[in-house]
Amino acid sequence: MITAAVPAAQARRALTDGTRFGQWVAPHVSVRALALSPSLAPGDRFQIDAPGTPTFDYLVEAVSDREVVFSFTGAWRGRERWSFIADGADTIVRRTYEVDDANPIAELAWRTLGRPLVTAHFKWELARFRDLAMRGPSVRAEIEASPTAPPSFPIDDG
Repeated sequence: MITAAVPAAQARRALTDGTRFGQWVAPHVSVRALALSPSLAPGDRFQIDAPGTPTFDYLVEAVSDREVVFSFTGAWRGRERWSFIADGADTIVRRTYEVDDANPIAELAWRTLGRPLVTAHFKWELARFRDLAMRGPSVRAEIEASPTAPPSFPIDDG
């Protein structure tokens, strides 16, 4: 989980923008598009691969204003869920990884190799994601008054 000083829509866009997708992953991890839209949508597919690790196939399951859900298959299978929660001027970005494989070998691989690797990558990648989201095109959360329009309510100076 991280906090980014951007509106929730901007944080979500940093994840779902097909032209920037994958810029937040660790430098040694490659993302290969199999079928990606300009803005991620259900049904889009990609692969994630790192040297010396298994390749994982990802499928975009759902995209909403508050959440993006991926399913993945590889040495183990499960879901990755990104949630975007507005918190004043900031957004809380929560990334969860759920493994639901019943295969004993896959479960052993997850517990011995997968969990420590995923945990280390999450910390690294979430920091990179925050930087990417904050560099993106900004959307102002405040309502700015027009400099030529008079205020639409009385102002009491006393």
